[in-house]
Amino acid sequence: MAVEIRPAEAGDVEAIAALHTESWRVAYRGTFSDDYLDGEAAGERLRHWINRLRSVPRPDQGVLVAMEDGACVGFICIYLELEPAWGPLLDNLHVRPDRKGRGIGARLIREGLAWVRARGCFDRWHLWVLEGNAAARRVYEHLGWEPGERAIHIAPDGTEYASLRYTQRLEPVGAQSSLET
Repeated sequence: MAVEIRPAEAGDVEAIAALHTESWRVAYRGTFSDDYLDGEAAGERLRHWINRLRSVPRPDQGVLVAMEDGACVGFICIYLELEPAWGPLLDNLHVRPDRKGRGIGARLIREGLAWVRARGCFDRWHLWVLEGNAAARRVYEHLGWEPGERAIHIAPDGTEYASLRYTQRLEPVGAQSSLET
C-alpha cells in the first residue's frame, strides 16, 4: 500500500512516541544508557509528545506523519524559530527500522521543506545528528546537507553525547534542489 504523508494530529501521539522510542532503541544503543532505552524511554517519549502535540504545541512547530496501512511508519518535526540564526530546525526525523531504505525519510524531508517554504523565505535550515550515527550522517550528506559545528548535548537520561550541526542551503522556490532529484 502507498505511504500517505499528512499533518500529525493529537490522536497520533501514542504512535509517534512508540516509533520515536523504537527508533532510539535501535539507533542510539551504546550512546544512551540501556537502562533508559529499555525502561523509561517509552514513558518519557510519550510525555514528550503529549506536551508537543496536545498540551503546549508551539505555533512555529510542524509535525508530519507517514502512514502506511493505518500505521505510523515515520514522522518529521520542524521548528521555524527555535534557532532563528540558523533557519528552521529539523528537530526529528524517524522512520520505523523495518521501513528504512524505502524513501520514506526523503519524502518526509521533501514534505517538511514544502511546509517550511509555505511559511516564509529561508535561505537554509539545519539539524543535529549524533556524531556516532554514521547511517544518518550518510543519508543527510547524500541529500545535500553539510556537516558543521560540533556540540555536546545531554540526553533525557543525563548521558552526554556529541552531535554535529548539519545545514542545507535552500534554493529559491522554483530552483531544483538535491531533494528533488
